[in-house]
Amino acid sequence: MKKNPILGKHSHNNRESQEGLVFKYIREAQKLSLQEVAEVLKIKRMEIDHFENGRKFYTPEDINKFLEIYQLSLEDFQKILKIRNITKQMVNLILLDKRELLNRK
Repeated sequence: MKKNPILGKHSHNNRESQEGLVFKYIREAQKLSLQEVAEVLKIKRMEIDHFENGRKFYTPEDINKFLEIYQLSLEDFQKILKIRNITKQMVNLILLDKRELLNRK
């Protein structure tokens, strides 16, 4: 078992974690399709589906690639992960608040 330094846990068991679900919510909030993200990452659309649904684990490199595409900092991602029972609406609100703050500067 390899410990994922970004997530701070073993990366062999993604089904019990919510990283994939959070990434799915972020992708949907940004109105990106699986195909669009797959093309940017140069991987198959099904691989992203497997990440999002917990059938494939994330490496630190994978996480950094997704964060770059979604223009989200690791710190913000980790804050979202700490929220219990995260919902799609919560992620949408967090991203909307972040965009509004950036637009004010």
